[in-house]
Amino acid sequence: MADDRTRVYITVDVECAEERVEGDSKSPAMGYDLRIWGRFVNQREPLGIELIMRELEACGQRGTFFVEAIGSYSFGMEGLTSVCQALHGRGHDVQLHVHPVQRRADWHTRGEQRVSDDIADYPVEEQARLLLEGRDLLVRAGVPAAELLGYRAGNFGANNDTWRAMKLAGLVLSSNYNPCYFTKNCKMQYPGARLGLFETPEKGVYELPVSNFIEPTKRFRHLQITAVTLKEIKHCLLRYRALGVREVTLVTHSFEFYFLDSAAARRGYPNRLNMERLRGLCRFLQENSKDFEVDTVGGLARRLADAAPEERDSAPPSLEFPQSSAIHHARRVVEQAYKRVAQRLNFR
Repeated sequence: MADDRTRVYITVDVECAEERVEGDSKSPAMGYDLRIWGRFVNQREPLGIELIMRELEACGQRGTFFVEAIGSYSFGMEGLTSVCQALHGRGHDVQLHVHPVQRRADWHTRGEQRVSDDIADYPVEEQARLLLEGRDLLVRAGVPAAELLGYRAGNFGANNDTWRAMKLAGLVLSSNYNPCYFTKNCKMQYPGARLGLFETPEKGVYELPVSNFIEPTKRFRHLQITAVTLKEIKHCLLRYRALGVREVTLVTHSFEFYFLDSAAARRGYPNRLNMERLRGLCRFLQENSKDFEVDTVGGLARRLADAAPEERDSAPPSLEFPQSSAIHHARRVVEQAYKRVAQRLNFR
């Protein structure tokens, strides 16, 4: 009998940080140690990808880590290699992530203009070139070329041309369609979109949307660890399953599980609420394994590349997004306020 469990994709965007300027304030560029590993002089254990891997592995699960590649020009190929080999060596899925601005992460110090960080702002041929360049960097870092089939844009800043660029670059599975970002960076619009996996207008290229729900304010909110409560995540997982949606995709980042006190002093503190959300999610999925299966983007992409077309006809045709209740919304407001207070207390 076919496995009818809902597949859950725990995706982690793994990236360094370029210089950021707001008014007269400038945040420094941060490389692999701080932004990805979360290594701080005042902490015994790293608070980045090592922590995330440990939580997943404790429940027998694997995550998909979308690793930013272009930043290696600024922060060093050795750092990228170390990250990729650690993730891949422990059995996790490594796929492509690209932030074009990180080619020169110190753009402001150099006195240069900041280039666009949204791949949608580039012509399709340039998009394809960026994807091929990023893919080649990950291969150099030790990720087998045959496994690199998925892509997520920095800031979810893709457009419909990105699907065409992916086809030109030999990539199969996008995870960029994100209604929460339609008013921000994501420029994808497609009448054939579904809540779960759907085939794009580019034959052989598929989209795995970032899962969203609708708030009482009627706005979209995506399932991101730092942005929603564990109760909201569980509610959405159960609701998506009831709707017959076969795939649910969650998002987090390598830097969501700590508060950065000082980049210069290399000091940071655990974000315990976010850690509890991740741990609670992993345990919920483990305890409900008869209904949910934790899958990887790479595994799905390989199946799609090999599958007959009729095997992908099960996606529901509607876009009936789950609704969040006023109680869930109020609880999140309280939790997020608690998190801000905890951050201030840590830094006193």
